[in-house]
Amino acid sequence: MTLERWTAFVGVLLVVVFTPGPDFAVVLRHSLGGPARGVRAAAGNVTGLAGHTTAAALGLSAVLAARPDVLTAIRLAGAAYLGWLAVQAIRAAFARDPAAAHPERARSPHPYLDGLATNLLNPKALLFFLGLIPQFVVPGPTVTAQLLLLAGTTVVAAVLWWTVVILAAARGRAVLGRARVRRAVDGVTGGVLLAVAVGIARG
Repeated sequence: MTLERWTAFVGVLLVVVFTPGPDFAVVLRHSLGGPARGVRAAAGNVTGLAGHTTAAALGLSAVLAARPDVLTAIRLAGAAYLGWLAVQAIRAAFARDPAAAHPERARSPHPYLDGLATNLLNPKALLFFLGLIPQFVVPGPTVTAQLLLLAGTTVVAAVLWWTVVILAAARGRAVLGRARVRRAVDGVTGGVLLAVAVGIARG
C-alpha cells in the first residue's frame, strides 16, 4: 500500500469518525458522569469498532451481507437497544427530582456494554467498513496485511477521538452537570438516540 493511498483513507476516516452519531451520544453522556465512565464507554465502542473492521478485513462481513435475515436480526436488536438508551435519557431529562438527573444516577450501570452494544449492533457500521476499506487496498499478496493495517488505523483514530471527547467533557462537567443543563443534554441525547433507533428499525 502506498503512502498516498493510506493518507487518502485517513482523510475519509477522520470525516466519518468526527461525525456525531449514536456512539458519540452514548460516550458523551457517560463522560459527563465522570472520566472513568467515559473511558469504559469508549473502550466498549472501540471494541465493537475493532470487531467490525476486523470482520471487514477478513471478509466475514461479506457473508453477513449475503444473509438478509441475519442483518435484519442485528438491525432490530440494535434499534431496540438504542431505543432503551433513549428512554433512559428522556426519563432523566423529565425527572422531577433534580437528583434523579444527576450524572452518576441517571446512567446505565454498564458503560462498557452500552458502548459495545451501540457500535456492535449497528449494521450500518459493518456495511460501511465493508464498502470503505476495500476501496483503498492494492491487489496482491499483501492484501490481508493492508486490510489489517487499515483496520488498525481505524481503531487508533477512534481512540484519539474519544480521548478528546472525554477530556472536553471533563473540563465542561461543572457547567454541563447543572440540573437544568443536564436535563437539556439528556433530552437532546434521548431524542437523537430515539431518532436513530427508529431510522435503523425502518432499515
